[in-house]
Amino acid sequence: MLKKLSFQEYLSLGYLFLIVLGLVSEAIFYGFLGINYLEYVSILDALFSPISLLINNKLLFGAFILFIVLTYFFVLRLPKIHKKNKDKKWYRKLYKEERENTKGIRVNKKSGFVFVVLYFLFALLLGFRLGAGLNYKKKLTNFKFKNDCLLVFKDNSKLKVKKIGQNSAYIFYVEEKDSVVTATPILDNIKQIKRIKKEK
Repeated sequence: MLKKLSFQEYLSLGYLFLIVLGLVSEAIFYGFLGINYLEYVSILDALFSPISLLINNKLLFGAFILFIVLTYFFVLRLPKIHKKNKDKKWYRKLYKEERENTKGIRVNKKSGFVFVVLYFLFALLLGFRLGAGLNYKKKLTNFKFKNDCLLVFKDNSKLKVKKIGQNSAYIFYVEEKDSVVTATPILDNIKQIKRIKKEK
């Protein structure tokens, strides 16, 4: 089925996949914090959210790249290695004779590779945002957030906060010793967002 799609259709499916992934993962995360994220998000925010999350988190990015390499080897390379060596004596000693299942469903290797990678990416980001949401909710309940940002408003008033997240239109933050996440429009209210250096 995927073989018959054009390049433009592949792009459209990829675009749709990223939007759905962005919406679902962010809605789960902010849902734990009492924020209905869908009220504050645009299509572009949802599109770039998974990409931004991967690029800004080295652990996630490393896990995703490692999975791609391993999946490439097992889905695309391993069958070729098996086919090349299946008649050799040393290879037969390692593996039992293969029985071909002619009635099984045959999946295109490249389509299978793409499907497995996208499924892993979906599960990885959803799991990460689920864990982060639970962790942040616990910290909110116990008032354990420390300020890491200084917001300078248009009237030059300043506010030290813990930044929870941000998209193109809103910044989400919580004030120290508070348990409620606030969403503030950036364009009309905030002049600067400064990162506060951590005390050693």
